[in-house]
Amino acid sequence: MTLRRARRAGSIFGIVVLVIVGLIVCAGLGAYIGYRTSGFGHRIEFLAPPFDGKDVVYILALGEDDTGCNKSKPRGLSDTIILLRADFINKRVAAISIPRDTKIALEGYGEIKINAAHVHGGPVLASTAVEQLTGIKPDYYVKTNLKGFRKSVDILGGVELYVEKDMHYTDHWGGLYINLHKGRQLLNGEKAMEYVRFRHDKLGDITRMERQQKFLKAFVAKMLSPMKLPKLPWVMKAIMENVDTTLTVRDAVCLAELAKGISLSDVKTATLPATPESIHGVSYMIPDSEATYKIVQELFFPKPPMPKIEVLNGSGIPGAAQKVADALKERGYEITAVGNAGSSDYASTELIGHKLARRSLGEVGGDEGVNQLASIVNSGAVKYDKNEAAKADITVIVGRDCALINQGS
Repeated sequence: MTLRRARRAGSIFGIVVLVIVGLIVCAGLGAYIGYRTSGFGHRIEFLAPPFDGKDVVYILALGEDDTGCNKSKPRGLSDTIILLRADFINKRVAAISIPRDTKIALEGYGEIKINAAHVHGGPVLASTAVEQLTGIKPDYYVKTNLKGFRKSVDILGGVELYVEKDMHYTDHWGGLYINLHKGRQLLNGEKAMEYVRFRHDKLGDITRMERQQKFLKAFVAKMLSPMKLPKLPWVMKAIMENVDTTLTVRDAVCLAELAKGISLSDVKTATLPATPESIHGVSYMIPDSEATYKIVQELFFPKPPMPKIEVLNGSGIPGAAQKVADALKERGYEITAVGNAGSSDYASTELIGHKLARRSLGEVGGDEGVNQLASIVNSGAVKYDKNEAAKADITVIVGRDCALINQGS
């Protein structure tokens, strides 16, 4: 499954945004009214850096269902499982949604659905299961449950939404009763819960995640509307009363700063590649380990695009700039222009990184990208400027010592 196809399968970033918004607002409220501790039970350490100074963090977001609302079973199934990657250096966010029915073999528990890991060992075991499946160990977790979800919807006076089909389902053991009719309607907390949990479609979890995204967009839009802003503190209180997390207030504020500078269209999301299969009458999603590895690599560890290069001849050697440009093009670099420098007496090759070029150097490997190019052309002279009109990321001024013209490259 390609990343583009995975996106079509259902973007789930809205769920993560909702969790983060709740953390951020509660952090702000706590600071405003002067609490010495955060809503998470952790003391606010203003001198400690967020996320212990990490540049990249992985956060596991879990949505717990109501199957754990009895004494014999204190924890419910994880109805929603999302692994989020936040990159604070390059300002990137990516998320992978894991179908709750994904089959996994856990030591001590045998072959189970991944959503049952939370029942057996809470967020810690759920994190272990996600690491085993993806190869990524979550640094932090955020767990919410349906009680806070229902209450927050009711505080807003319900959410208006078009229900695209009749939805009927009864699960006496799990305490889940769904009875919705097609059409536009105002969903209260209970009906909203039924809408986001219904998954008895041909594509199962995939369609359910699409509905979750649709509902949460409508929920956030209403929550942030001018008429409902006065109720925002109560909505967030309802959410936070039902949140268990290892994040601190400073972590939440740091996420807020990251979220403010990122467009939702730039957030990359995917659904874990898996195939539905019935085993002894039980429905599972069988993960594709090879496709999962590719998705994780493409989503969480993308290769930076090659920088755009302008090549100018400063060596006085006819055709030197074109020769260097051709050699760099063979190595995958994009050449935007080839010409002459203002002088032809450059003994050494120079590189100029344009920090305010159309594409920031942070998007093409930053200083590392410039240094890599410098090693190719055998240049130790690297400079930076703030040329806003530059059409390239890096300008190479070819000197007489350039490796690419002296080594027959």
